[in-house]
Parts: sequence; structure tokens; C-alpha cells
Amino acid sequence: MDGILIIFMFALGACLGSFLNVVIHRLPRGESIVFPGSHCPACGRAIRWYDNIPLVSWLALRAKCRDCKAPISPRYLLVELLTAVLVCGLFVAFYVARVRAGVGSFLDTWPTFFAYAALFCGLLACSIVDIESWIIPLEICWFVSLVGIVAAGASVPPAELLPRVSPTTGAMTVAAAVGLAAALVLLHLGYLQRSFLDAEEPPLPTEDGGRKAGNGEKDKPPPAGVAYTKQHGVNPRVEAFREVLFLAPAIGLAIAAGLLVTHVPPVRNAWLQLTGPEAGTLADHVNALLAAGFGYLIGGLWIWGFRIGGTLAFGKEAIGLGDVHILAAAGAVCGYGVPSMAFVLAAFLALAWAVTIFLSRRQRELPYGPWLATGALVAVLLYDHILVLLEPYLVLFREPAGGPARLMLP
Repeated sequence: MDGILIIFMFALGACLGSFLNVVIHRLPRGESIVFPGSHCPACGRAIRWYDNIPLVSWLALRAKCRDCKAPISPRYLLVELLTAVLVCGLFVAFYVARVRAGVGSFLDTWPTFFAYAALFCGLLACSIVDIESWIIPLEICWFVSLVGIVAAGASVPPAELLPRVSPTTGAMTVAAAVGLAAALVLLHLGYLQRSFLDAEEPPLPTEDGGRKAGNGEKDKPPPAGVAYTKQHGVNPRVEAFREVLFLAPAIGLAIAAGLLVTHVPPVRNAWLQLTGPEAGTLADHVNALLAAGFGYLIGGLWIWGFRIGGTLAFGKEAIGLGDVHILAAAGAVCGYGVPSMAFVLAAFLALAWAVTIFLSRRQRELPYGPWLATGALVAVLLYDHILVLLEPYLVLFREPAGGPARLMLP
């Protein structure tokens, strides 16, 4: 049975990879991923169904369009193969190798598995687009986040794959979500302004190595890989403060909700009627939703906090806002543990690459998104093993019942 499912997952992954190729090509260009159908970018002719078979067609066509003979990039084959390996490998890791505790059987946890598979596919697509264009396609992150939250609410995942949070933390999660929604409304109404909205195009290099002013267009972002500084006509520290104002309603409401639940018995009792054991099966679904929501918030907060703090400290944009959404999506699927671990792992991976570039002076610089994606992938697969290594240092996060350290919140 496992062999049949492994073959099926490999084929499914290859098909998903074929779709990812469309997403990777079209999203950065602002094109629809639905219409028109698959066509050759060179001649525009529709691709026949038998020329659109994942893995096979690229080899059969010898990497050339059947009609105009234009070359087809090997990236198409590579993405299909990588996606197939990721989806199939995730199945093997969960249900054959059992690298994660409590995963159960595939029939019992298949919604959670497909949410994790969607995360892996999304991380791959975001990484490739970020490497090529230095942008994060937010639509992919939003879709993965939605899949994670819906899967958590519809089919309660094992606590090992989606760590639960306390009633107080759950209440703060709901309040923070309301605060973010309020901030988005204020942004839409014009009471809040997006950060770096008025930034100008940066000075362009001249042939003699000097600098000349850009064209002054304010709706055009800086060239790929360039962080905003005062050269772009804005004060980055002021722009970071705008982001603090955007987050203020979420932070304020979260603190208020935490105080109400912990210090006002009627409020706490009412909340426990929804999330406590007396609520029965409903509580399981609600708590899973809260765990996914908290993971989304914590995942995004790691990067956003680093972005704001770094910008205030150094006076230039510390990290792209798109990177916030990568770890937020990971948190929506996996809970708060994986993005927290991925945040640290990504820093070490990026540092190792930076040292390699410095020593060899040949490799190209990469954006931070792929390192966050790689860190999330490693964290998903090695989460339990890394926790075992960290267990002596997790005394502050021990379970309320006095059990082993599992990175649980009080």
C-alpha cells in the first residue's frame, strides 16, 4: 500500500510542479494563472495535451517547442522534478520514516499532510521567484496560509504537528487578528499610510562609477536587491514607525484580551466554555484554529520585528516585507514552533552562504526568502530531533503538567 501511495505522490507532485511553472512564470509579470491556457511564450501557440505531460514531455520534445522550435528552459523540468521529490519525500518522511512523532496514519491525517505539501510547494515557488526577481509573490503565501487554517479547522491535526496554545494565548490571538483587520481598514480609509510609499527610485550608477539621480517615479520600487535608504527620498526610521503604528491595534488588543481573560473571571469562564474540555468536540476544532492563527502571527512577527528593529538601528530597510509572509504561511500550517526554529536556521544558512561568497568571490548573492524557505523545510523534517538537542535549554517552556520540554506555551 505504501508503495502505491509513494508512486501516486510522486506523480501528483510532478503535476503540481507543472502548475507551479505557470505560477512562477506568470505571477511576477502580473498575468492570470488561469487564462489563457498553457502556451509557448515564444510563438504563443497553445500547448497540446500530449506535450504537457510532466517530466515526460520536456524530454520527448528535446527541450524545444513543437511548433517554433524555441528552446524550453530546463527550469521547467527541474521544478517538476523538485516538486515531485518534495511531495513524495514528505509522504515518506511522515508515514514511512516517521520523522515526526504523533503523525498517525495517512487516512487519519491526510488534510494535514496536504496542508504541509501545499507549504512545501509554496516555499519552492516563492524561492524561485525571489531568486529570479527579488520579490515574494504574496498571493502564494496567502493561499498557503488559507489552506493551513482551513485544514486545521476542518480536520484537527495532531498536537505534534500543530502545537496547541493556552486559552489566554488563544484569546490574544483572536484579539490580534481583530486588530490587524482594523489596521487594514484604517489603511484603506487613509488614516494610516503604507511604509515607503513615497520612496523614489534610487540613484543609478554612471559609467565612471559615480551616481546620478533616478527618474523620480514614486510608484516604482528600487532595483532588485536594493534596500531603501535616505537616498530614496524617505527616512527609513520614520517609515518603520509607520509599521509600528500599523501593528499597534493588534498589539494593544492582544494585551487587553490577555488581561481580561486572566483577571476577569466572567470573561475567562465565558472563553473556557468555548475552548475548554466542557465544549467537547467543538473545542478541539476551535483550539486547532487558534493554534494555526497564533502560528501565523508568530511566524510573521519574527521577521517583522527583525525588520522594524533593524531599520530603526541601522537607518535603512533591514529586510523585505515580503519575507514576513513566508514564515507567516509556515506558522499557519505548522504552528508557532516551526517558524520560530526556521527563523534561527535561516540566519545560519544565509551566513554560511555569505562566507562562501566572500571566500570564492564567484557565487551570486541571494535574497533572504530562499533561506527562510530552506530553514522552514529543515525545521519541518527535523523538528523533533532539534527539540531533543535543545531540551536541556527549554526549561522555561515545560508543559504545565511537568512533562518533558516540548516548546509549549503556558
